[in-house]
Amino acid sequence: MKFYTFEIKNGYDLKRFIKMPWRIYRDYPKWIPPLIGEMHRKLNPEKNPFFEYGQVKLFGVCNGESEMVGRIAVIYNPVHCEIHQESVGFFGLFESINSLEVSHELFRAASNYLSGFKCTHMVGPVNFSTNDESGLLIDGYDESPTLMSNYSPPYYTQLLSACGFNKVMDLLSYDGESSHVFPQKYLNVFNKVSEKNDINVRPFNRNQFLQEIATIRGIYNGSFIDVWGFVPLSSSEAEAMGKNFISFSDDELVWIAEFKNKPAGLILALPDVNEILKDINGRLFPLGIFKFLLLRRHIRGVRVIVLCVLPMFRSIGIEALLIHKVRHRILTGGYQRAEFSVINENNIRMRNILENFGFKQVKRYRIYRAPIAEFGNTITRGTI
Repeated sequence: MKFYTFEIKNGYDLKRFIKMPWRIYRDYPKWIPPLIGEMHRKLNPEKNPFFEYGQVKLFGVCNGESEMVGRIAVIYNPVHCEIHQESVGFFGLFESINSLEVSHELFRAASNYLSGFKCTHMVGPVNFSTNDESGLLIDGYDESPTLMSNYSPPYYTQLLSACGFNKVMDLLSYDGESSHVFPQKYLNVFNKVSEKNDINVRPFNRNQFLQEIATIRGIYNGSFIDVWGFVPLSSSEAEAMGKNFISFSDDELVWIAEFKNKPAGLILALPDVNEILKDINGRLFPLGIFKFLLLRRHIRGVRVIVLCVLPMFRSIGIEALLIHKVRHRILTGGYQRAEFSVINENNIRMRNILENFGFKQVKRYRIYRAPIAEFGNTITRGTI
């Protein structure tokens, strides 16, 4: 079979790049189509603040009939390299037919590009930083992905392994139903911390949007600084993310904890709009927006994207207060379930909190790593 690799440089190829998942997942009913407009925004250097410091190159692979059979985004993040003191590049938005030849061709293109930045290893999938969708699904294929979560065919794990990738980190998701019965251990912590007069938990105030986003960014960056692979959100990234979420957020699912009037912790949960995106099939306009507005009131799931407490406040049980607030909103807002995701496998403290409170692991994602030398330094065109 003849294949050729090419860089995405024009609007026509970009459309093919964005639409390629529809080919891969047509036989996977649990897959949720992404919003095409959102993908265009993500890949637009003028609209995505990641491009203020990061570099991204897109590649596709076509067969002899000019059908796109594979795609990849190759990412160089100098902020990550500086913070973690390592010369690595990333790959994301990876899709491929079940072909080792196609996958290897994609990774050779990626390694060729990253070699120009003197990277020694390639890590992924990450779309485009660890603040975005990360990890390849390896357990939980029978569940549809929640908001900002990856989904992939089972054969992707085989392709990456055959291409020389090895596990570097697993990411976990935990699930809880509205009927979830909290164990006595949770109730003891909640009752104890509720008695403290110097702790206050308040909802997100959208009328002070910029100030609230700045507060959330400060808590988020300060809480995750010691977490594997973390890269702080820039102010422009935080504002862009907030503006993206505000259109469908529920303010009573976002809570900020304060200790003696100082920001201390955060829980950020969002209605799982993926429940209705399947019916929209990637297009909000012209008719999808009406379906979205009609169906949004019927969303029954919540994704808890962030649950964090600044290091100096972690010993007093603030997490229990934050979880309680979201639990109360789930019960009063007509929601039926919540997914806490994702948590690094080695984040034992947060895993213990969720497991001690009775939440069950439901999905597992994997981030891989491979030496760039594994793929050679040139892109091979034509027959493999």
